[in-house]
Amino acid sequence: MRDSIEAGPPFFSVLGSRRSVRGFLPEEVPARTLEAIFVAAQQAPSWCNIQPWRVWVTRGEQTRAVVAALTHAVDTEAPAPDFAWPSEYPEPYHRHRRECGLALYSAMDVARDDRAARHEAWMRNFQAFDAPHIALVAIDRRFNHYAMLDLGCWLQSLLLSAFAQGVSTCPEASLATFPGAVRGLLGIPDELGLVMGIALGYEDPTVKANGCRTARAPLDANVRFVG
Repeated sequence: MRDSIEAGPPFFSVLGSRRSVRGFLPEEVPARTLEAIFVAAQQAPSWCNIQPWRVWVTRGEQTRAVVAALTHAVDTEAPAPDFAWPSEYPEPYHRHRRECGLALYSAMDVARDDRAARHEAWMRNFQAFDAPHIALVAIDRRFNHYAMLDLGCWLQSLLLSAFAQGVSTCPEASLATFPGAVRGLLGIPDELGLVMGIALGYEDPTVKANGCRTARAPLDANVRFVG
């Protein structure tokens, strides 16, 4: 069975070509383009059409303030995400995660035993990879896991919409590691839990990390056709 979607309608091309970018140019995305991306993502399906995603999109001084707050929090606070991350990754998930990390650090020419370079690469997450825009994404805490399903639909819609507009993205759990550092800056209400952040902007092709490519498991590792 064919596992590639390179051929087919234009949507298939977008779906197969989109990737996370970890190095951005300083140029801001025009306001009309940003709005068009988020308007398109607003069409994402959700359970009973509740549309639980709540999003704050920064530019200029707001982006720099968020990055400054997060990088300061890394040195002064313990991580306190509103939603706990997985504590372990059993196989085959651990293998996928390990292979992803190996691909990324290999692209950056960072050796496994180079602690200084690995720390610098880790800190780049909290700098949103120099993206001019950061989208901080939250949901009502009372909805918990079911709203995450809706949020996943919205996220994929946003990533593909941005790619179709020539805008690169990187969804990041790291940007939600210290919600207290950004909540006041952006006016995020306490009843909303911060889930993630998304770096948005134009790719800097000179950044080594952007040469990273990850593979996908064959279809039969995830999907069974029955009957």
